[in-house]
Amino acid sequence: MHARLAVGLDAGGTSSRAVLIDENGAVLGTGASGPANPVGGDREIALSNMALAFQRALGGIDPAEVGSVCVGTAGALSLTEEVRELSADLKRRFATECDVRVVSDAVIAFAAGSSASDGTVVVSGTGAVAFAIRDRAPALRSDGYGWLFGDAGSGFWLGREAVRAALRHIDGNGPGGRLVEAIIAAIAPDKRRSGALVAKCMADPPVRLSRFSALVCEAADGGDPVAESIVARAVGHLAESVSYVVDRELPIVMAGSLLTRPTPIAALLQERFRLVYPKAGISKATDPAIGAAWMAASAFVTDQEARVRLHRQLAWR
Repeated sequence: MHARLAVGLDAGGTSSRAVLIDENGAVLGTGASGPANPVGGDREIALSNMALAFQRALGGIDPAEVGSVCVGTAGALSLTEEVRELSADLKRRFATECDVRVVSDAVIAFAAGSSASDGTVVVSGTGAVAFAIRDRAPALRSDGYGWLFGDAGSGFWLGREAVRAALRHIDGNGPGGRLVEAIIAAIAPDKRRSGALVAKCMADPPVRLSRFSALVCEAADGGDPVAESIVARAVGHLAESVSYVVDRELPIVMAGSLLTRPTPIAALLQERFRLVYPKAGISKATDPAIGAAWMAASAFVTDQEARVRLHRQLAWR
C-alpha cells in the first residue's frame, strides 16, 4: 500500500513554491514559479503560476494520486466569499480528485513554525503584520495595512526610513555615515541633492524601497548609529504589533525574510520575546510551503501525536 501524498503551496506576491510530501514526512518534490496573489495581481496569472508550481513539485506523479492540497495566499483574508470558488478553480487546474484548501499565508507561516493550533505569528518581509491564530485560523490582527497606512517594521518601512535619513543629511539636518552614503550611492551617486533622491524614488513603485532593507541591516551589523536607530525602532514597532494580539503562554512564530534570516531585527526581536514572554516558545517559519504541506497531510494524519511527529520531522529536515 502506497503512502498517501499531500501538497503544500505558498503562493506569494513575489514568487510561489510547492512541496510534495508523503504521510511519513518524506519530501518527494518541490516546485517554484512566479507571483501568485489572486487579489493584488492578475488572477489568471496567479492561477497559472500556482498550477505551474504544483506540477513541478509532482514531477511525473499523477495528480490523481495526491490525497490532500493546502494553498496559502496573501489574498485569502480578502476572499471570504470567493475562497470556495478559488478552491474549485485550483482543483481543476491541478487536475486533482481531492479538495484544495485555501488559507491565509499567515496560517501556513504559523504552521511552518509550530504544530500548535493556537498562538501568534508575526511577519516582517516587504510588509509587516501580526496575527493571533486560533484553531489554525487568523483571529486578532495588528497592522498589515500596506505601505500607505502601516506595515511598520517591514522591509518597506526600513527602506523608507533609510532614504529619509539620507535626505536629512543632504539638507544638513541629520548625521551621515555608512548607511547614508550607501543609500546615496544606490540611488543618485552623481547628484547629491535631496530633490534627485526624491525624484528617483518616486519614479518606482513605493514597495521598491524595501530593497534598501538589506543595506540597513548590513550597516547596523557594522555599528552605524543611524542604521542601529532604524533597526531598534523597527523592532519596537513589531513588538508593539505583537503585544495587541499575543497570548503570553502560547507559541510565537516569527516569519518573513527579515525575521527568518540572520538579521539584527530577528536577533533583537527574538531576544525581546524571550524576556517579555518567557512561557511562550519562540520559533521561526523557515519554509511556509512546508507548513502548508503539513496542514494538507493533517487531513489524513488525524492522530495528534502522529501530527506532532510529522511536524517535527518536516521542521528539522
